[in-house]
Order: sequence, then C-alpha cells, then structure tokens
Amino acid sequence: MGFKNFRFQVIVRVLLLVLTVFLFFQLDFKSTLFATQVALGILIVVQTIALILFIERTTERLIKFLNTIKYDDFSEVFSSRGEGEVFDELYERYNEVIRKFRDIRSEKEATTQYFQTVVQHIGIGILTFKKNGEIQLINNAAKRLLQVPSLTHVEQLRAESSQIAEQLLKLAPGQSIVLHLKHGKERVPVSLFVVDLVMRGEDFRLASIQNIQRELEEKEMEAWQNLIRVLTHEIMNSVTPISSLAGSVAADIQDYLEAQPNGQILLQREETEDMGMALQTIERRSQGLVRFVHDFRSLARVPVPKKQLFSVSDMLKQLQTLFQEELTHEHIQFQVDCRTTGLQVLADRELIEQVLINLIKNAIHAVADKPTKVIQVEAYSDPDSRVVLQVTDNGSGIAEEALEQIFLPFYTTKPTGTGIGLSLSKQIMRLHKGTLTVSSELGQGTTFTMRF
Repeated sequence: MGFKNFRFQVIVRVLLLVLTVFLFFQLDFKSTLFATQVALGILIVVQTIALILFIERTTERLIKFLNTIKYDDFSEVFSSRGEGEVFDELYERYNEVIRKFRDIRSEKEATTQYFQTVVQHIGIGILTFKKNGEIQLINNAAKRLLQVPSLTHVEQLRAESSQIAEQLLKLAPGQSIVLHLKHGKERVPVSLFVVDLVMRGEDFRLASIQNIQRELEEKEMEAWQNLIRVLTHEIMNSVTPISSLAGSVAADIQDYLEAQPNGQILLQREETEDMGMALQTIERRSQGLVRFVHDFRSLARVPVPKKQLFSVSDMLKQLQTLFQEELTHEHIQFQVDCRTTGLQVLADRELIEQVLINLIKNAIHAVADKPTKVIQVEAYSDPDSRVVLQVTDNGSGIAEEALEQIFLPFYTTKPTGTGIGLSLSKQIMRLHKGTLTVSSELGQGTTFTMRF
C-alpha cells in the first residue's frame, strides 16, 4: 500500500503527534530546556494542523463531486490516488454516479431535441409564453401564420394584428376563437386555442394557431350542395302546377276542336284572352324556372377535373388575347406578371381558365367607373412551393359585409349578376384541393387569390 495509503498515513501522523506531546510534557517546563519545549509546542501545533488538513483533503473530492452534480458538470473523472481499497471503491462509485447522471442528461437532451423537432415540423402553429407575454417557444408553422421571422414578446404582434395579440393574453383558458389574419392581399381564417400551464412553479400559456380555411370551405360547400339538392327538388315540384295549367289549356283547346269539327273555330274574346294569358304565364314562369334550375345544377354538377401539367405563362397569354378587344375598347390597362420562370401547375386547364375568365370579367365590371382602369394578373410560387394566381383591380372595392357572402350561391352585388360565377369558381378550386380567397379595401381595389 505504501506511504500514500490513507490509513497508514493517519496512524503515522497520530503516533508522531502523540510522541511529540509525550516529549513536550517530559521536559516538565525546565528552564534550561525552555527553548526546546517551545519548539516542541510549535511542532505539536504544526502536526495538528497538518493532520487536520490531510483529513480535510479527503473531503475535497466529496465536495467536488457534489459541485459536479449541483452545476451539471459531468466531465469530471475521479481517479485513485493509492489511498487504499476503501477510497478506490468510493471514487469508483463517484464515477458511476457521474456516468449515470451523464447518461440521464444525454437522454433528456435527446428527448428534448426530438420533441423540439416534432413541434417545429407539425402543421399547427404552437407557441408558449409567460403571463407577462415573454415568448418561450414558437414553431415554424406559427411563424408562417403570424408572418414573423422571430418573436420574443406577444406585444410585438400588435403592429400586424392587435386582435390576435389581445386574444393571446386575455382569451379564457380552454376556449377557442376564430380570427382573420391578413397575409398580403389575403385574409386567412385561423382558430386560436389557449390553455394555462404551471411548470416549476411558474405560470405559462400554451397557444395553438391553426389555418382552418380549407375546413371552412369544405363545410361551406358541403352545406350548399345539400341545400342545392333540396332546392332543386322543391323547384321541380313547383313546376308541376305549371305543367297542370298547360295541360288544362291544351284540354280546353281540344274540347273546342271536338265541339266544332268544321274548319273554323269560334271563340269568345274573353275566352281567347284567358287562354293567351295562361299561355304567357306558362311561358314566362317556365323559362324562369328552367334558368333557375340550370344555375343550381351547374353548381351541383361541376365536372371532375382532368388534371394535366401545363404552362401558366402560356395560359395567361391566351387569356390576354381572348380579352384584348374588350380591354382595348374599355381603355383598360391589362398587366400580366409571371414572376416564376417556367411556372407549371397540375390542374384541369379548361376549368382553371373558366375561373380566371370569371375573375377578369368581374374586374372589368369593377373598374368601369374609374378614370384610370388597371387590372393585373400575377403568377408565382409561394414559399411552400404552391402555385399562386392573383387577379387585382383598382376598382371601388367591396364592402366588409359583402366580403363575408361574396362566394355564396346567388349572392351578387351587380344589378344584372346571377351570383353563380364566384360560387362555381370556388367549387372548382376546391375540387383541385386549392383555395380561392378575396381581399378588398373600399376605394383601393380588390384582389382574388387562387392557390393550388
């Protein structure tokens, strides 16, 4: 074990101290040996202090070990110093505990990294913040929805949307609310849901933000299709009395023919007028109902898209040629901007052209009263690699209350409109798994956005 053995050193030091004390008292404070006795007294003090320091050195490693745990510094390794088997085993236990803590921390860091990666890649926006508004975590989906590259405090959102900043801080826990976020020229509906959490004695708030535009559109179109089927049935039922009236008139005519078999048929003027009025009523109502039913059926029976890959630029050039004469006659500046070179989309070209024709025609009507008339069609690929087409006019814009209903069947703001075009266009985009949205400002203009 050698001189470094802790037990051996303690025994030697204690024996030397005892021997020194013995010699000190053997001198019996004789005046002739006073100097020697003083030296022995000093030696006793030195040996006592040395023994205490030697023993305390054995506790330094224990303190160092505890500090390693306290400060999460598990890089320390305790090696044997030849202090005996007991200390060798103690240091080995220290190292085992440190390795265990190191493994736990590594596992914890790996788990944290895993969950952070999952949170960053899910499609629902997630953010957590303290009650004072200080952001602790925000994922990529939330950044995209809120249109911020980074966020450190909820109050920073007030510049873009004071409503969502207010609701994040004041919405009751466990409740949700639907808000609209402005993304450029679009208004995107989002669902905001918050819950309160307590972690390590501190209050936090967890908020989820989800784009519900597709869900709303699907529910809306499903409800309207059901309504259309019901109304079509009811309208067809209303045609029955008209058919009955026509049959009655036909029966009267047949009676006159049978009653007067000669070449001439004599009718009273009143009878002729009644018969003519009945026929006019039948014709007018029949034509109106046929048009009405046809419009309904056009909404309920949009053909299944026959998708193929085609050039967006080529399609826009053909549409520009199609409207060239009308645009020139109305003195409208028509601008086409295809920002992304070689932009292509997988869709039914005929149906997409029909949507664009409806939107361009609406834009032509919107700028009719403007001294300077401008219509712009833009095409580009957004950061999510989705193809976007936008039709913008500088018309008088659409009122806020009308924006909420503009895609409803048979709703129109034009005196001669049918209210079918935009409803049909939106359904075509839905069948392409895309969206059609609108944003408008009174006096500034309107933008319709098609996103595939």
